Amino acid sequence: MAFNKIKIEGNNKTNAMHLHCFHELNKMHVRNELPLKFIHPEQTVILSSSQGLSSRKGKFDFLVETLKGKLIGFEVLTRPSKGKMKEKLAYANEVDEFVFVLPHDAMQFYQKPKTKVFHKKCRLNYFGNEFSSSSLKVWLFNLRDGRFTEKASFNKVFCVKK
Repeated sequence: MAFNKIKIEGNNKTNAMHLHCFHELNKMHVRNELPLKFIHPEQTVILSSSQGLSSRKGKFDFLVETLKGKLIGFEVLTRPSKGKMKEKLAYANEVDEFVFVLPHDAMQFYQKPKTKVFHKKCRLNYFGNEFSSSSLKVWLFNLRDGRFTEKASFNKVFCVKK
Protein backbone atom coordinates (compact mmCIF):
# COMPACT_ATOMS: atom_id res chain seq x y z
CA MET A 1 0.00 0.00 0.00
CA ALA A 2 2.63 2.53 -1.03
CA PHE A 3 1.13 6.00 -1.26
CA ASN A 4 3.96 7.50 -3.28
CA LYS A 5 2.83 5.51 -6.33
CA ILE A 6 -0.55 7.27 -6.36
CA LYS A 7 -0.91 10.22 -8.70
CA ILE A 8 -3.38 12.71 -7.29
CA GLU A 9 -4.20 15.78 -9.33
CA GLY A 10 -5.19 19.08 -7.74
CA ASN A 11 -3.76 21.68 -5.40
CA ASN A 12 -1.62 21.09 -2.32
CA LYS A 13 -4.63 21.10 -0.02
CA THR A 14 -6.13 18.23 -2.00
CA ASN A 15 -2.87 16.28 -1.90
CA ALA A 16 -2.53 16.81 1.85
CA MET A 17 -6.10 15.71 2.56
CA HIS A 18 -5.67 12.58 0.42
CA LEU A 19 -2.41 11.75 2.18
CA HIS A 20 -3.88 12.22 5.66
CA CYS A 21 -6.97 10.22 4.77
CA PHE A 22 -4.79 7.36 3.52
CA HIS A 23 -2.67 7.45 6.69
CA GLU A 24 -5.77 7.57 8.88
CA LEU A 25 -7.13 4.46 7.17
CA ASN A 26 -3.83 2.69 7.79
CA LYS A 27 -3.80 3.83 11.45
CA MET A 28 -7.33 2.49 11.91
CA HIS A 29 -6.21 -0.82 10.41
CA VAL A 30 -3.18 -1.06 12.72
CA ARG A 31 -5.30 -0.20 15.78
CA ASN A 32 -7.81 -2.85 14.64
CA GLU A 33 -10.60 -0.25 14.55
CA LEU A 34 -11.23 -1.01 10.87
CA PRO A 35 -9.56 -4.26 9.73
CA LEU A 36 -8.78 -3.70 6.04
CA LYS A 37 -8.28 -6.10 3.21
CA PHE A 38 -7.50 -3.55 0.48
CA ILE A 39 -7.37 0.19 -0.11
CA HIS A 40 -8.00 0.98 -3.76
CA PRO A 41 -7.08 4.60 -4.59
CA GLU A 42 -8.87 6.32 -7.48
CA GLN A 43 -11.16 3.33 -8.07
CA THR A 44 -13.36 3.67 -11.17
CA VAL A 45 -16.99 2.61 -10.88
CA ILE A 46 -19.95 2.59 -13.26
CA LEU A 47 -22.78 4.60 -11.69
CA SER A 48 -26.30 3.60 -12.57
CA SER A 49 -28.75 6.35 -13.43
CA SER A 50 -31.78 6.90 -11.20
CA GLN A 51 -34.08 6.57 -14.23
CA GLY A 52 -32.24 3.47 -15.44
CA LEU A 53 -31.72 5.00 -18.89
CA SER A 54 -27.96 5.43 -18.96
CA SER A 55 -24.94 4.97 -16.78
CA ARG A 56 -21.79 6.99 -16.33
CA LYS A 57 -18.30 6.50 -15.01
CA GLY A 58 -17.17 7.88 -11.69
CA LYS A 59 -14.23 7.49 -9.33
CA PHE A 60 -14.00 6.99 -5.61
CA ASP A 61 -11.00 8.75 -4.11
CA PHE A 62 -10.55 5.61 -2.00
CA LEU A 63 -12.49 2.38 -2.10
CA VAL A 64 -11.85 0.33 1.00
CA GLU A 65 -12.63 -3.35 1.38
CA THR A 66 -12.75 -4.64 4.95
CA LEU A 67 -11.96 -8.16 6.08
CA LYS A 68 -15.69 -8.72 6.65
CA GLY A 69 -16.36 -7.95 2.97
CA LYS A 70 -17.85 -4.50 3.53
CA LEU A 71 -17.13 -1.85 0.87
CA ILE A 72 -16.57 1.73 2.01
CA GLY A 73 -16.23 4.56 -0.49
CA PHE A 74 -14.39 7.78 0.36
CA GLU A 75 -14.79 11.11 -1.38
CA VAL A 76 -12.33 13.86 -0.39
CA LEU A 77 -13.71 17.33 -1.10
CA THR A 78 -11.49 20.34 -0.37
CA ARG A 79 -14.05 22.93 -1.51
CA PRO A 80 -17.41 21.28 -0.93
CA SER A 81 -20.74 22.73 -1.90
CA LYS A 82 -24.24 21.40 -1.38
CA GLY A 83 -24.62 20.78 -5.13
CA LYS A 84 -21.30 18.95 -5.46
CA MET A 85 -22.10 16.76 -2.47
CA LYS A 86 -25.55 15.97 -3.86
CA GLU A 87 -23.92 14.95 -7.16
CA LYS A 88 -21.47 12.66 -5.33
CA LEU A 89 -24.34 10.95 -3.46
CA ALA A 90 -24.84 8.72 -6.52
CA TYR A 91 -21.64 6.96 -5.43
CA ALA A 92 -23.28 5.92 -2.14
CA ASN A 93 -25.55 3.46 -3.96
CA GLU A 94 -22.53 1.41 -5.08
CA VAL A 95 -21.06 0.73 -1.61
CA ASP A 96 -22.17 -0.37 1.86
CA GLU A 97 -20.95 2.85 3.48
CA PHE A 98 -19.98 6.22 1.99
CA VAL A 99 -17.73 8.80 3.69
CA PHE A 100 -17.28 12.47 2.81
CA VAL A 101 -13.90 13.82 3.94
CA LEU A 102 -14.26 17.59 4.35
CA PRO A 103 -12.24 20.45 5.84
CA HIS A 104 -13.45 21.07 9.40
CA ASP A 105 -14.50 24.65 8.67
CA ALA A 106 -16.36 23.85 5.45
CA MET A 107 -20.14 23.98 5.32
CA GLN A 108 -20.32 25.73 8.70
CA PHE A 109 -23.76 27.14 7.96
CA TYR A 110 -25.08 23.59 7.68
CA GLN A 111 -23.37 22.25 10.81
CA LYS A 112 -25.41 21.68 13.92
CA PRO A 113 -24.61 24.24 16.62
CA LYS A 114 -22.20 23.00 19.27
CA THR A 115 -23.71 25.17 22.00
CA LYS A 116 -27.37 25.92 22.65
CA VAL A 117 -27.00 29.60 23.55
CA PHE A 118 -28.53 31.21 20.46
CA HIS A 119 -29.51 28.17 18.43
CA LYS A 120 -33.19 29.16 18.30
CA LYS A 121 -32.41 32.67 17.07
CA CYS A 122 -30.04 31.69 14.24
CA ARG A 123 -31.31 30.53 10.88
CA LEU A 124 -30.13 27.01 10.12
CA ASN A 125 -29.58 25.72 6.60
CA TYR A 126 -30.53 22.14 5.91
CA PHE A 127 -29.40 19.40 3.57
CA GLY A 128 -32.17 17.48 1.82
CA ASN A 129 -33.56 14.23 3.20
CA GLU A 130 -31.41 12.23 0.73
CA PHE A 131 -28.52 12.94 3.13
CA SER A 132 -30.28 11.23 6.06
CA SER A 133 -29.07 7.72 5.25
CA SER A 134 -27.45 5.86 8.13
CA SER A 135 -24.71 4.59 5.80
CA LEU A 136 -23.58 8.14 5.02
CA LYS A 137 -20.68 9.35 7.18
CA VAL A 138 -18.51 12.45 7.36
CA TRP A 139 -14.93 12.96 8.52
CA LEU A 140 -13.93 16.54 9.28
CA PHE A 141 -10.24 17.31 8.85
CA ASN A 142 -8.32 20.25 10.32
CA LEU A 143 -5.57 20.94 7.82
CA ARG A 144 -3.74 23.34 10.11
CA ASP A 145 -3.44 20.76 12.93
CA GLY A 146 -3.12 17.81 10.54
CA ARG A 147 -5.74 15.71 12.32
CA PHE A 148 -9.32 14.60 12.03
CA THR A 149 -11.55 16.54 14.39
CA GLU A 150 -14.73 14.53 13.94
CA LYS A 151 -15.83 11.21 12.46
CA ALA A 152 -19.55 10.67 12.68
CA SER A 153 -22.77 9.98 10.89
CA PHE A 154 -23.67 12.77 8.45
CA ASN A 155 -26.88 13.73 10.22
CA LYS A 156 -25.10 14.02 13.59
CA VAL A 157 -22.77 16.70 12.24
CA PHE A 158 -24.99 18.54 9.75
CA CYS A 159 -28.60 19.69 9.80
CA VAL A 160 -30.62 17.32 7.59
CA LYS A 161 -34.33 17.64 6.77
CA LYS A 162 -36.34 14.67 7.90
